[in-house]
Amino acid sequence: MTTAVAFPFDERSAVFAGADICREAGLTMPEGTGRPIFENDVWDFTHVVGLPVQMGLSMRRFDFTTIVDPHWRLVAKELMLAMLAPRHPAVAPLPRAYRTALHLISCRARLDELVRFLAWLTARGAISLERIDTQDCEAYLAHRRYVLDENDVVVGEQSHGTRRSAAQVVVDLVNYRELFTTDRVAADLRPWGGATASAVAEMPSGRTQNKTPPVEDDVLQPMLAAALFLVSTLGPHAVELARQVREADRLSSRKTEGLRVGGSAPVAEFAELLDEYRRTCTALPMLAEHHVADRLADGWSPKDPLLPVATGVLARQVGVSQFWARWMPFLRGPLEKAVAAVGVKEVFGRDAVEITAADASSLLPWTMPLHRLQAVALVGIVRTAAIIVLATVSGMRAS
Repeated sequence: MTTAVAFPFDERSAVFAGADICREAGLTMPEGTGRPIFENDVWDFTHVVGLPVQMGLSMRRFDFTTIVDPHWRLVAKELMLAMLAPRHPAVAPLPRAYRTALHLISCRARLDELVRFLAWLTARGAISLERIDTQDCEAYLAHRRYVLDENDVVVGEQSHGTRRSAAQVVVDLVNYRELFTTDRVAADLRPWGGATASAVAEMPSGRTQNKTPPVEDDVLQPMLAAALFLVSTLGPHAVELARQVREADRLSSRKTEGLRVGGSAPVAEFAELLDEYRRTCTALPMLAEHHVADRLADGWSPKDPLLPVATGVLARQVGVSQFWARWMPFLRGPLEKAVAAVGVKEVFGRDAVEITAADASSLLPWTMPLHRLQAVALVGIVRTAAIIVLATVSGMRAS
């Protein structure tokens, strides 16, 4: 290993001190939201506008506190900001720096691998990046390449992507070395002869074929045809169904404002409500099967005509938070008469409009009556179909 070179250290970056991370990176934050500053040990991007939903909240926090050595913590911060802000005056002149800003997702992945690499160096007793040589680079790649059992015997290999990340973290430290304030790799370090991380990892993608092969036509065509049918024919009805679910949730929630709790049985209110159900020939709301199973487990008779009735929903319709068991002797009679008159039915999808079947052979309701969870699932299926169509016809990478 080479001899360490000492750098003056006052815990401030020579190039990024006091920098507003989001301003430098061109990331938009809502007014009044706390903005990450370079010196912060945690950069919180939770409220950045326009981040993809698949980027979870934990991924939006760049935590540098896991890097014990303060010199290396500063190196990690400088590297992350350089990748987020390639046009910064201190970054743009670097000959091997990225010219396009990396996405926060990519930067978070780079940071995670850098944390692993620095922890690995610490475990090996390294005290300076200046002392890293090509043997260390090879050793780290091997460390991340092979899967070992409890006896440290090689039992497999990691993916090409993992190996690429391991090589990339070293390449990044080489490419951005001139930027770092407190520690940097040796000027003559050229791991793997200057090869790219993809070449070092023997990535097949971009060299011989795509990493993920295209979907065969015998799978893609029927899938796309089904998705197009769902979107074009069921889509408008699914939008309305989603609105109905939201409205029902608002009105039927126990947390709805104005509901009273407990008290005596609201006989008069139930009588008025049940008269309205009979007058409009509307079936009473039905419990989902798992709630019916709960009632049977609690001792309800399978022959009880009120077994499938969603009494809690009815209670909230008359302004009470829940239906209390002690009310049943007073309300059983009116409820049984209402069940006999109008029946019990799932809440959503009643009287569904007819559509033309996919094979154009007949007309049929666009959906059967559904419980709430079934309605939510149906909306989700149509939403997935829309995503499939958009991803496929647009050629999005996610497709």
